[in-house]
Parts: sequence; structure tokens; C-alpha cells
Amino acid sequence: MESAQENLNRYLEMETILNRFFGIFDFCLKGCVLPELERNGNQPFAACCKDKYYKVYDLDHPSFDLLRKEREALYGKPEDVKESSLVSPCEYHTNTGCTLPTHKSPICLAFMCRKSIDALRDGHGIYTYDYLGFNYALEWILTGDMSLADYAEFRQSCLDMITTLEAESGQAC
Repeated sequence: MESAQENLNRYLEMETILNRFFGIFDFCLKGCVLPELERNGNQPFAACCKDKYYKVYDLDHPSFDLLRKEREALYGKPEDVKESSLVSPCEYHTNTGCTLPTHKSPICLAFMCRKSIDALRDGHGIYTYDYLGFNYALEWILTGDMSLADYAEFRQSCLDMITTLEAESGQAC
């Protein structure tokens, strides 16, 4: 049985990989946030953040407690965040998106709306991204319910998506 810290370390590795993926795909800002701001006269809007997901969806588990503790040590407690959006219920969500570079809840890290998933499929031929599947995989990594073999396969699948996007954009490293 892996420790909560080992589970969290694997989760944070996946978060780094997924942050890299989302950085290359970059749909949320260009495909959602900027068009919505333009439509709404630069007025704040919640976009995908409609709830305090870290409170609603985080599991009662030592690894989730450790994730929360590290998040608050790095970025402050939710109630102490000063730039919160007036329209979003999540304190970590500002007018331009999530302020957390790391230590996001699995549901937030995994989230892709239907429009972005369609753009990934239609624009890049990537059909492996499944929002709920990714959410559950990230939860299982944190709880230790994902075997190391399944973790390696999931990790590689995410790296393969990055490779596809980099090859298309000429960014291959």
C-alpha cells in the first residue's frame, strides 16, 4: 500500500503533465474566456467554475487532506484569496481563470467542457480525452486505487497527447 505522500507525488506529476498539455492545447483562454469577456463587455463571468468543487468533490481521504494542506500552504486558504471573481463561487477562480498553478482538485484539473473536447477531437484527432474518466483516474491516483501499471499507462497516454499537439505545432522537444 502506497502512502498518502507517494500518492500525492504521483498526482502532482500528472498535474504537471496535464498542465503542459493544457498549455499547448490552450483552448480555455482563446476558445472560451476571451470570447465570453468580449460578449459580456469585459464583465466577469464564471465560465466552467460554478461551484466550490474542492468542497463538493474532494474525497474524505488522507491524500486529499494532504493535497488541500499543501494547496493552502502554497496559495493560502480559500477565504484569504483577495482577487476572487465576484461571479464565481470558487475563491481560487478570478476573472481570468483559476489562480492555482498546482494542487488543483482532480475535478478541476480534469475538466474540459464539451466544446473543448470537440475542438481536441476535430482539430487534433485526439479522442482519448474523457473528462469523467480523467477525473476518476486522478482520484484513483490520489487514493492509491490505481495500480502502478495503470498509472504508467495513463501517464503515457497523456504524454502521447502532448506529443501529438507538439508535432502539429512544430514545438516537439
